Amino acid sequence: MSPPPRGVGPAGAGEAEGAPTLEAVVAVVLRVGVLISCAVTAAGTVLTLAVPSSRRAAGRTLPGLRRGVLHPGSVRFPHTLSGVEHGLAQGDGPSLALLGLLLLIATPVLRVAVSVVGYALGRDRVFVVITAVVLAVILASFALS
Repeated sequence: MSPPPRGVGPAGAGEAEGAPTLEAVVAVVLRVGVLISCAVTAAGTVLTLAVPSSRRAAGRTLPGLRRGVLHPGSVRFPHTLSGVEHGLAQGDGPSLALLGLLLLIATPVLRVAVSVVGYALGRDRVFVVITAVVLAVILASFALS
């Protein structure tokens, strides 16, 4: 008796031979999301340190940290999505670094969305409903916060 073909879906039922499993697709989504997030955050950090005014502000802040004193406002970070958007339009390094962190937060959410699609393609209605509810709760928590 041969094993069932592997495909998109939890059990691979009804999928073509050689098609990627849901687990493989999710793994790629997570890896790519983390790598992109790291690259964007690193680029934002480098850009922040490359801009002379940011370097001076960081230089004032770091000695203060050694003495246990943090100078508020020495390096400004956006606090809203519109602030990130505005900062990115101006080529702001901290906004780019924060975008990388937002991408890191979005990666597991994308993983859940990919799972909903994978379970739907595998025609596993129970897992589609469960995963869709999880996705809805995650999105609602972002919307309410």
